Amino acid sequence: MLESVLFQILIGVYRSSYYWLIASGLTLIFGVTRVVNFAHAAFFVLGGYLAFTFFNLTGNFWFSLAAATLTTGLIGIVVERLLLKPLYRVEVLYQLLMTFAISLIINDMSKIVWGLTAQSIPIPSWFKVQIPIFNRFFPAYYVFVIGSSFLTFILLYILINRTMWGLRIRATWRDLGMAECLKINTQRIYALTFLLGTALAGLGGALMIPVSPVGPGLGDHLIITAFIVVVIAGLGNLLGTYISAYIVGIAESVFILFVPEVDILLIYAIMALILMVRPWGLFGEK
Repeated sequence: MLESVLFQILIGVYRSSYYWLIASGLTLIFGVTRVVNFAHAAFFVLGGYLAFTFFNLTGNFWFSLAAATLTTGLIGIVVERLLLKPLYRVEVLYQLLMTFAISLIINDMSKIVWGLTAQSIPIPSWFKVQIPIFNRFFPAYYVFVIGSSFLTFILLYILINRTMWGLRIRATWRDLGMAECLKINTQRIYALTFLLGTALAGLGGALMIPVSPVGPGLGDHLIITAFIVVVIAGLGNLLGTYISAYIVGIAESVFILFVPEVDILLIYAIMALILMVRPWGLFGEK
């Protein structure tokens, strides 16, 4: 039984890697722009579809991964400039409606371009190795996803906390008015933050498609889980989001092993309990 639990925890770590990639962009965009992006999971799915397209064109996994990530980010920045920028100074309700509309547009466009059938690409041959652990076999590709997620966290942490651009982001994050008084181009910061956030979502989708086909409706489940991660962490906290992604992913995996009938309910119960004790989240600020 112990080996089964430990292996299930390892599966939870793998699931958490995807939760981090989608929730990191969500909390980054909210922290800087104060926009709750309901379309974020749609960008995650879009990244998977784009990886599928680039792989069909080139047959190269690495190129498909990079191109899907970059293209998703570029689409994100176009959406931000054209549709969200005019709404930054108006009521939050209009921003929520716009991001919901963007999600619907992306989902319907995906159906037109890629059809209603879920799409996938093959796992590269060098990642098809099965690693024996806890008397079971753990796919090498899962290890690659976990490592990629951790590397993304380290690079994002360094970018935000150890670079001049990161300093400008944190200044805009903390006090928009003061940042503008210091001659920081906050509109550029907004655009680049949206680029980075949606690119992270695209990377997650591109990493997922070899093992879990992407199709219509996938984003509906993912956006709920992403919001649970972000709310537990506290809106706008990157380190907290990384830790919370692992809390949710591992908890889900363990609950599936012991109480599969109510595993989703228990995740909501954990979130409710945390919010009753700390309404601002585990790592958020009052």
